[in-house]
Amino acid sequence: MVTMEELREMDCSVLKRLMNRDENGGGAGGSGSHGALGLPSGGKCLLLDCRPFLAHSAGYIRGSVNVRCNTIVRRRAKGSVSLEQILPAEEEVRARLRSGLYSAVIVYDERSPRAESLREDSTVSLVVQALRRNAERTDICLLKGKESPA
Repeated sequence: MVTMEELREMDCSVLKRLMNRDENGGGAGGSGSHGALGLPSGGKCLLLDCRPFLAHSAGYIRGSVNVRCNTIVRRRAKGSVSLEQILPAEEEVRARLRSGLYSAVIVYDERSPRAESLREDSTVSLVVQALRRNAERTDICLLKGKESPA
């Protein structure tokens, strides 16, 4: 299971600053660097949208990549997915992940407001496990969402 200690959380405001830094070509050491935000310096961030394809198609964060982790992929994977299964058409992204060229990977979905609320069989958990196996040097964060009232 992905626990709170294993998965850092990121506020939307921090993501916005990272995206602005990446778009403006800000490098390591500048005031907009990843290091200033608590992330390793250098490299770009990768946003992985763990929502279903139709939800991603209806609206997504600019620059995000939709992961493929539907019921059929999960059933065939028997609880453990690979980068090839979740990012089948993204060969360059997989190579960059394995090479440690992303300074951070931010994952998000529509139903996980906090890392502590992740279910073991959720898409985010499966994606994080695959990233931990294949992108060991990359910082992985969950984009914090709004918590629904009890």
